[in-house]
Formats: sequence, C-alpha cells, structure tokens
Amino acid sequence: MYTRRLKRLLLLAVLLVPGLQAQLPAAPQQTPASRDESADDPLGRSTPRGTVLGFMRAAEADDYDRAVNYLDTKQHGDLARELAQQLQAVLDRESTVDLKKLSTKPEGDMANSQNPNRDLVGVAKTSSGSVELWLERVQRGDNPPIWLFSRDTLRNVPEIYEDIGSTPDLGRYLPKGLNTKLFSRPLWLWCVVLISIPLVFLLGSLFGRLLKPLLAAAASRFLGKAEIDSVQGLVGPLRVFLLGVLLLIGSRYSYTLLSRHFWGVLGTVLIVFGATWLSMRVLGIARKLYLARLRRTRSSDRIALAGLLGRLFQISVLIIGVLTVLYLAGVNLTAALTGLGIGGLAVAFAAQKTLENLFGGIMIISDRPVRIGDACKIGDIIGTVVDIGLRSTQIRTMDRTIVTIPNGQLATMNLENFTLRDKFWFHPTISLSHETTLDQMEAVLSKIRDLLDKHPHVESETTRVRFIRIGSASQDVEVFAYVLAADYNEFLAIQEHLLLGILAIVESAATSLALPLQRTYLVRGSAPSEPEQRAKTAAASDR
Repeated sequence: MYTRRLKRLLLLAVLLVPGLQAQLPAAPQQTPASRDESADDPLGRSTPRGTVLGFMRAAEADDYDRAVNYLDTKQHGDLARELAQQLQAVLDRESTVDLKKLSTKPEGDMANSQNPNRDLVGVAKTSSGSVELWLERVQRGDNPPIWLFSRDTLRNVPEIYEDIGSTPDLGRYLPKGLNTKLFSRPLWLWCVVLISIPLVFLLGSLFGRLLKPLLAAAASRFLGKAEIDSVQGLVGPLRVFLLGVLLLIGSRYSYTLLSRHFWGVLGTVLIVFGATWLSMRVLGIARKLYLARLRRTRSSDRIALAGLLGRLFQISVLIIGVLTVLYLAGVNLTAALTGLGIGGLAVAFAAQKTLENLFGGIMIISDRPVRIGDACKIGDIIGTVVDIGLRSTQIRTMDRTIVTIPNGQLATMNLENFTLRDKFWFHPTISLSHETTLDQMEAVLSKIRDLLDKHPHVESETTRVRFIRIGSASQDVEVFAYVLAADYNEFLAIQEHLLLGILAIVESAATSLALPLQRTYLVRGSAPSEPEQRAKTAAASDR
C-alpha cells in the first residue's frame, strides 16, 4: 500500500518537474522557460527573476566567476568572488525573497514610481533591523539593458554577512565528513531530507487512519448508508492536501533559497491538487444527495438540470485547478488562453459532433420535452428515460435494455412523452350480436352513459356513447371518454373497472357480444374436392 502511494506521489512529482525545472539548480544550459526570460541576454539577466535565478544557480554550482556577472560591482578577482559568496549566504539564510513574486518582464515590476529602473528583491534580516535588497537596470554600451544587484545593496552585503556569521549553523556542530558536499549540498542536508520524507508519509498515513473513522461517524449520523462509502473517498484528497501543507511549512526551513522556492512551489501545487480533488469529490457527494432528495419528492423536472449543473461545477473546478497549477509552474496564462482562443475554431470544427451533442443536451434540459423517469416513445423506441447527460440520453426499453441516443440526434427526432399526459383516452368499441333487440340496445346505451357519468375518474364533459354501425357480424357501439389518472398504471385499473361494468350491463340487458361464426354446409352426392370445400366454407363464413 505504502509503495503504491509513494509511486503515485513520485509520478506526480515527475509530472511537475517539466514546469518546475526552471527553478531547480541546473547547469548553464538554458531551459525553455528561462529562454523566454533571457531572449536578449545569454545569462538570463533581461528580467529580475532571470537575474536572481541565474545568480543562485551559478553560486550553488560553485561557479562564482559566472555569479560575478550578476553583480553591479567594480571589484574583480577574489574580491568579487568573495562578494558573490557573501551575497549567496545572505540570500540563502537571512532573506525573505519570494522568487514567484519577482517580475518576468524586461521592464520590471514598475511598482517603484520614483525609480522604474529599480526592483525590490526582498529584505535581509539583521540584528540591527531589516535591509532591502535591490536590483537595478543597467545598460552597458550598445547592448540591451540588463538587471544586476545594485551597488547600494552590494555595499551592505559584507556588513550583513558579518552580522549573520554569528548565527548558529547546524553544520558547525557536525563532523567534517557530514559537511562534505554532494551535488552542491552538504551531506548532512541529504540525511535530513531522507529522514523527513518518510516522516511526512508517516504523518499522512496517521492522519488518514484518524480521519477515516471520523468521516464514517459523521456520514452515519447525517447521511444514509449509501453515502458512507462516498465520504470515505475524501480521505485521499485530504491526505494529499495535508502533504502539501507539510511541504509548504517545511520549505521555510530549507537550506537554500532555491530549495525553499522548489519545495514551496511543490507544496502549493499539492495543496491545489488536493483542494481540487476534494472539491470535486464533495460536489459529487452533494450532487448524489440532491438527486436522491429530488427522487424522493418526485421532482423529475429538476433531476436532469441538477445532474448537468453538478457535472459543470466539477468540470469548472478541474479547469480552475489546472490553470492554477500551470500558473504556479510558470506558464504564461495570457499567452496560453490567447492560443486557445485562436485554436478554438479548429477545435470547434474537429469536435463538431461533440459540441452538437452538448448543446442538444442543454436544449433538452432547458426545454424539458422529456425528463428522467418519463415514459416516452422516441422514433421506434419505447421506454423510460434513465439519464440525460452532456453527450447522450439513455432509455431503458420494455426488454430492460439500455438504448443510448446522442443528444444532437435526439433533438431532431419525433418524441412522444406518455408521462406528461393530463388524461387518458378510453375508447373501446362494443360489438353486440345481431340478436340484440331495440329495447336491449337502448338499455345498453343508457346504462353505459350512466356508468361513465357517475364514475369519479371519468371526465363527464367528454363522454360519448353512440350506436355507430350495423356490421355483417355485429352491431357496434362506440364508447368515447377521457379518464383522469395520475399515471398509466392507475389508468389501467380504472379501464379494467369500466370494462367489467360494461360487460355486466350487456349481461343484464339479456344480450351478448358478437362472436365470429363459421358454418359448414354438407351436400349429398359426391364429396367435393379439398379446394371446393375451402371455397364453400369461406363463402359461408362471409354470409
């Protein structure tokens, strides 16, 4: 179980690496993100963020000759390299620099109205107070302007470094072997990381074990048994959310500025991922509860709308979560959304059928020609509507099979809704025998009219009982009336009661229903052949 969870989190980290690789310590090669920021400068000094990231990467790689290029100083050689080392220590240990807030524009943040060529990096804390760290936009010769750490800031760096030199450092109290650097990091720091990761997972596991019975108790108290399993599914998102919170808190105690930034971004991404996952699960549970309530109250007209809105809310939350993660990963959302707008036409043409079904589903839900639970006839299909989704509508037929009809196609088909009937047509034809006399016919007509008029579920204004035809084998009486019933089953019960009453009337009038008769005539003489016998039988039947 723990191995599977670890693999999932590692997979998530791998998926996040492409978006975060611009913030990781790296070799001098430019990444795609930094290439955008450093289009006019090979060292990435065209923007404030590019300058700070470039300096920190060079310093963590112990390439102080390269790091000096990010300083606006007249010092050279060992003095310049020592100044770069001191600035690295200040930024790593006692600064409040947030790399996410640094501007990625060549003109900077533009918040400093007094001097637009200066950009605030952060604040360094000393025993005597806080000292601001500034970048300054400098133009050298005919080259494009670049951002460098300002001279005023660099003058204060030795004093700040001397002040923080007395601050206890864990490495001073450890054996020299643990201070050996591995991949630009002290060995003791790798030991702390290896201990912290299992500790974080252990805390997440304990949190999940404690949370599961609490959620089960809350679900059993306020919800039904069917929703308890759904509520248990909230443990996973909450565990991811907790892991993100722990990483975000732990990032403040990271050894370097870049590691604080990386773990802070990773923790924030996990928080957004967990919150998005949790929101979608909560919306799903709320949707199920609301649909169950609508079914209990038989509000079938709102079931499809509630289902559609629930899905749209979940999709909206997912889109917001993805956009937030992309923003944290450094993606330019303005350019991305502009690209989506330009490519929207191509997507619309490619997904024409999908969009047709989507708008067809919205039209069906808004116009409500059918609702979930309605008995209907769509084309040649007769059944009950089971679900109306974004893409298709499901019909359960009389054979208990499910037929799925795309909403775009359903919007153009002939649709007959049986459930929306306000009354049912009762229209039998009573065929009486030819032996029925005039008095018997009048008695039958009168009593059937009385039966319909006195029945509480028959609309008396629409009743009609008429002797309409003298046929070759019967005398036909047409009965016409509308039955007021809530559903088809109730109508069948009322119709049965009326038909039994009509049979009792026919019987009380001492007459009977006409039955098809077949007479066979035998003629003396030679026996007729089989075709002649069939012909005589058919003729007698017609008479």
